[in-house]
Order: sequence, then structure tokens, then C-alpha cells
Amino acid sequence: AHTSWHCGRARESGSWQLCSGSGAADCLALPLLLPLQLIIFTPKSLLRHPEARSSFDDMLPGTHFLRVIPDSGPAAQNPANVKRVLFCTGKVYYDLTRERKARQMEADVAITRVEQLSPFPFDLLQKEAQKYPNAELVWCQEEHKNQGYYDYVKPRLRTTINRAKPVWYAGREPAAAPATGNKKTHLTELQRLLDTAFNLDAFKDLA
Repeated sequence: AHTSWHCGRARESGSWQLCSGSGAADCLALPLLLPLQLIIFTPKSLLRHPEARSSFDDMLPGTHFLRVIPDSGPAAQNPANVKRVLFCTGKVYYDLTRERKARQMEADVAITRVEQLSPFPFDLLQKEAQKYPNAELVWCQEEHKNQGYYDYVKPRLRTTINRAKPVWYAGREPAAAPATGNKKTHLTELQRLLDTAFNLDAFKDLA
């Protein structure tokens, strides 16, 4: 474990498997995947997060690690009407689902979890993007723009869709420090992230 290692130092190396699991079952299956050095990026808070628990049924023989976890709610039932797909990894998924429920936008916004960052799951994300033909694509992250996965994910995600549409960003602004150090500021930045993610007009003038 290394509490301050930046994900950017690991994501460019093709010899490492880089994952950010959002649930107990996926984390349990991780070491069994590939003959590569495995790096798991996850905050300590996710280890005790009540929503990150998994059923024992998800850990039985025959189950396996999911590189990408698609949305399985109302948005997935009627994908043609979905207006936005939020791609994310790790703990921020739970903030996004909670906000989506509060805004009653389960049918308008799909949330896709990217559990494995490297090797990048081009095949599965291509299927996800094609599933929602009328939706905007947005990458969401808690990290600052210059410290998370956005710069790594954006060109790869655009490759999967042949650069047919932009990949927008919802998250904190660039910063030198990895965290603000002030709880009030942290919560303000998080709310700004959520407001951007669920404001369907947020990128209207940027297209």
C-alpha cells in the first residue's frame, strides 16, 4: 500500500494492471485476472462504505471480475431516450447514483463503472457508447483534472467511438495539491462536480 502514489505514475505503463474496483466482489476477483503486476487504487473510505458491500453470491465459483459494470436501471431499459452517460471509476460512483436518485434522473442519465483502467477495456466501452446513441459522454472523477484519469481516458474513449462526439469532463479544476485540506471547500467542489454531471445544459455552448 502507498497512500500518496499518484495514479498518473502507473497508468502509462503497459506492464501493470491498473484497477479501481467499486465493490467487494470485484476487488476479491482482481488478483486472478492477468499475469501482470496489479495496482489497485482505492480510498480507505470505500473499504467501509455500506453501498460497496457485495453478496456472497457474487463471490462464488464461476463468478469473475467485471472490467466494466454497465448501468442496470431504468436508463438501460430504454437507452434511446438516455441523454447522458457518465463514465467513472471507484468511490465517486456512489456520489453519482445518490445524486441521480435525488434528482429523479434515473431514466435520463446512465452511469457506467470502469473497474479496469489498464489494459483499457476498449471493447466493452465501445458497446456502452453504442448502446446510448443519443447521449452525451461525460467522464466524472473526484480528483483534480490534472491528477485523475481524465487525460488518460479521454483519448482512449474517443478512439472507441471514432471521435464521433466529445468526451466532456465533470470534476475538480486543476490544482497543484491532491486535496484542498478544507472540508467545506471539499464538499463545495464535490457539489460542483455533481451539478455539472447532472445539468443537461452544462456543455450546450461548448459543443
